[in-house]
Amino acid sequence: MNKRAFTDCVLGEGVVAEGKIDAPGMMRIDGNFSGDITSGASVIISKDAVVHADIRAQNLMVAGLFFGTAAVRHEVRYTGTARIQADCTGDVLVIESGAFVRGRFSRNSQTAAT
Repeated sequence: MNKRAFTDCVLGEGVVAEGKIDAPGMMRIDGNFSGDITSGASVIISKDAVVHADIRAQNLMVAGLFFGTAAVRHEVRYTGTARIQADCTGDVLVIESGAFVRGRFSRNSQTAAT
């Protein structure tokens, strides 16, 4: 098998877990998770997921419940089914109609060219 077959991680529906996840690739959560998540790519919180976490990732997409903080390098996206109580940083914030958001968003600092 190629290396790519092992880089993505899914926490399945009905699974309840807590702790620390360090995923080199994409991380998708369909169940309930509490703890810390670090992803080398995107973190996806699906519609029925409940996540209490501190997240570090390249991108974040939330369709379920998310409580905590997120330090994201690129895009933070809240779909219309998202329920957020979190403070996030990123380059871009996209909030779709219907999302409920309580928290702050701060744009990543950009280094000025000299």
